[in-house]
Amino acid sequence: MKKKIISAILMSTVVLSAAAPLSGVYADTNSDIAKQDATISSAQSAKAQAQAQVDSLQSKVDSLQQKQASTKAQIAKIENEAKALNAQIATLNESIKERTKTLEAQARSAQVNSSATNYMDAVVNSKSLTDVIQKVTAIATVSSANKQMLEQQEKEQKELSQKSETVKKNYNQFVSLSQSLDSQAQELTSQQAELKVATLNYQATIATAQDKKQSLLDEKAAAEKAAQEAAKKQAAYEAQQKEAAKAQAASTAATTKAVEEATSTVSSSQASQSSSNSSTSSSSSTSSSSNSSTSSSSSTSSSSSSSNNDTTPTPTPTPTPGGGSSSSSGINSTPIGNPYAGGGCTDYVWQHFAAQGIYIRNIMPGNGGQWASNGPAQGVLHVVGAAPGVIASGFSTDFVGYAGSPYGHVAIVTAVNSDGTIDVVEGGSGFGWGHTRSHVSAAGVTFLMPN
Repeated sequence: MKKKIISAILMSTVVLSAAAPLSGVYADTNSDIAKQDATISSAQSAKAQAQAQVDSLQSKVDSLQQKQASTKAQIAKIENEAKALNAQIATLNESIKERTKTLEAQARSAQVNSSATNYMDAVVNSKSLTDVIQKVTAIATVSSANKQMLEQQEKEQKELSQKSETVKKNYNQFVSLSQSLDSQAQELTSQQAELKVATLNYQATIATAQDKKQSLLDEKAAAEKAAQEAAKKQAAYEAQQKEAAKAQAASTAATTKAVEEATSTVSSSQASQSSSNSSTSSSSSTSSSSNSSTSSSSSTSSSSSSSNNDTTPTPTPTPTPGGGSSSSSGINSTPIGNPYAGGGCTDYVWQHFAAQGIYIRNIMPGNGGQWASNGPAQGVLHVVGAAPGVIASGFSTDFVGYAGSPYGHVAIVTAVNSDGTIDVVEGGSGFGWGHTRSHVSAAGVTFLMPN
């Protein structure tokens, strides 16, 4: 009875120790999710600011592009006007050139032929006054025409020169303005590209933060599910313990009743024996029968008294093959034969729990490493967290002791170290019975307890 109580306490400790870290994980996960929410909020705010800057710069770029279009239109207009003026200038230059030739010819004629003397001779040799007047008038008209021609030529040359300079000045001004606008547009385009990169970075930050948040939510859901499973197992175990306690109480009551009945029978037999001793020798056979009955009753009483003591069966120290009855659960309080005989690791673990009054049913197939999967699947074992007193099962090289084992290994955990490794006690070939190891890697190892 005491061993069963100790076993129940051990199981409760294991279940609680397995469930306790889940609440810590749950709290840490909530904190991490809150941090991720803050990161997402900050990134979204920064993204909004960056987008506002991008929109503002885009508006400026659009305005500059409109100004550029207007400037280019003005430049095209000026170029067309300049072409027209250049054509007029070319025509006027040709006309001026012809006038210049005429004037130069007249000048050379005057120098060579003494035109002034010829003019005087023409006037003096006039035949009449009327002829003189006509000649003088003609000479004056020619001179006036030449003068006007020279003045007009100078005026047109000056005007055309001014227009040409104006066109050139305006054209250079608009070209300079156009270049300035192009430069500004290029600079703003560069800034817009940089802000676009920043926006994409913010979007990437948000996406990463959201993915991390989803991962944390999944982790939280898994922790909650594990906590619920642990709570269900704890409730089922407590119900099982209550049923076991009721059964034990009923068994104790039945045993007590049997002892009382046996005691009463013994007292009656003793009284009958005393009466027969004082009777005649002819009743000796009756006395013998009474003695025989007394002996039988005493034997029954002894047996009943023995069953009332704490006599939980202890397994044999050496492997004992054989069958034996088994219950529907992994634990059987009724002694059964060891299905894992042979001095191997499974034999050692079976005997370890049998010493506590816990008899583990056979797992098929049940090599050491297969306990981790087949034990829970067949309802013999269930998975728990790492803790002293639980079963460790796996195929990993560090745990088994050598690489490539097709059988795996099982052992009893004696301690869980701060670095995550475990200490174990074990049996089997290569180790020896009750062999201990320290700081064994828990990677790939599953921790179990009987159902």
